[in-house]
Amino acid sequence: MAPVDNAFAHQATLPTRAPLLVMPLPALVRFRRLMQYEGLDVDLQRLCVDDAYAFECLVTGHCSSDERLRRAALGLFAAYQRNTALLSSLH
Repeated sequence: MAPVDNAFAHQATLPTRAPLLVMPLPALVRFRRLMQYEGLDVDLQRLCVDDAYAFECLVTGHCSSDERLRRAALGLFAAYQRNTALLSSLH
C-alpha cells in the first residue's frame, strides 16, 4: 500500500487574522429592535453581507425621529466605514 499524500501540505496557509472586523452583534440586534419599533423589519444576516441593503437600512434609521435609532445607525455606519476602509487597503 502506497503512503497517503498529505493533502493539507500543499494548501496555502490561512491568514491568522481576518481582514474584516466582526460587526458588533449587540449593536446590530439593538438597531433591528429599534427599526422594528418603527414598523420596519431588518434581516441581520443580509445586513452583514449586503452593503447596499445595509446602507439603505442605516439611512432609513438615520432619518428616523427616534434619537436612539439615529445614534444606533450612526454607530453602525462607523463600523461599516471601518470595514470598508480595511477592504480598500487590502487591494
